[in-house]
Amino acid sequence: MIPLMVPDLPSTDEILPWLRQIDHNHWYSNYGPLCLEFETQLVALLKAQNPRATEDFAMVSTCSGTTALEVGLSAYRLRPGTRVVLPSLTFPATATAIIRSGLIPVLADVDSDSWVLTPEIATGVVAKSGAKVVMPVAAYGQTLDTEAWQKFAAQYDCQVLIDSAGAFPAHTPKPRVDIAYSFHATKSLGIGEGGGLLSIDREYLQTARELTNFGFGKGIINTVGMNAKLSEYHAAVGLCQIERFPQMKSRRRIIYRKLRERLQPLRNALTYQSGLAPNSPTLFVVAVPGSATAVCQALEAQQIGVRQWYCPPLHQHPAFDSYIKNASLKFGDLTVSEQLSDRIIGLPFHLQLNDREMRAITRALTQVLANTTIHFPEPVGANVMSLANK
Repeated sequence: MIPLMVPDLPSTDEILPWLRQIDHNHWYSNYGPLCLEFETQLVALLKAQNPRATEDFAMVSTCSGTTALEVGLSAYRLRPGTRVVLPSLTFPATATAIIRSGLIPVLADVDSDSWVLTPEIATGVVAKSGAKVVMPVAAYGQTLDTEAWQKFAAQYDCQVLIDSAGAFPAHTPKPRVDIAYSFHATKSLGIGEGGGLLSIDREYLQTARELTNFGFGKGIINTVGMNAKLSEYHAAVGLCQIERFPQMKSRRRIIYRKLRERLQPLRNALTYQSGLAPNSPTLFVVAVPGSATAVCQALEAQQIGVRQWYCPPLHQHPAFDSYIKNASLKFGDLTVSEQLSDRIIGLPFHLQLNDREMRAITRALTQVLANTTIHFPEPVGANVMSLANK
């Protein structure tokens, strides 16, 4: 079996120096020295990876990418029931974070080429819904246009919180544009479990810091929070991963390019997300003609690990029915999200993927696409993606 994903985390020996620091400090949680050092070094890494970023910013670490979203939304101190726009084509945690923060999700469609929510699409939805926050998602690791979102936030007097869970290190914050990352084991900087909220607004981050510690500030509860702190053990892994990151990123990009090259003979059958290739890829996603379910079943029968990412889209999950039916918070028919969700598959992609396995994936996919009964729908997306470095 060729696995879909294989996390790349440091060995015990590599982490050992930081574990010894924990032993010496006797500090295991509650913003210990390793946690604070991880935040500092991660910001420095992001600045190094994004040299064109001019704004100064900082980070509050969290115990997961989902809690980074929840904390980020709660720190805006919005009235309960405030509406938040998000794409329907995303992982459910984007929506559950909104609901658990006492806010109301407003589901929008995505662009047919880039497969993400764009400012152009969000414009009409914000105008109709009166939403005060927009949560674009860097779907499949896509790099979003933060400058365009900054202009959007200023024009519509709203906040933008980018769910950049799988796109590290592509985004840095700007005025009114905050960033949430995930450091789950499967991400490009995986630490097992963890997240981070980044902003240029230090007062906002101080509120976020309090929210991760039940709401405590100077010994009293200022606002209702949660326990979302990052442990020293996860920070130890994070500090080790920061040292490993440049090499891991380089290997990810090489493997991504090799797999794209292997699949060149299928370029007329496969559709890729338009725009820049992921900065440090963690997924390899394509759209197939016809039913992704049928293709996935056939590939799995040949021992190829696959997954239908974001299938079904949010508006087809029972958990969100009430927000669609009762609050009329589905704007448009979400056709693109539905079509893409029925055609997108994730192929095996990880740092252990070798040439032999890439050849096997190509052979299997070629055979499946030739033998599967396919009904070709109207085209969705473009067979274009720039592989140029950022």
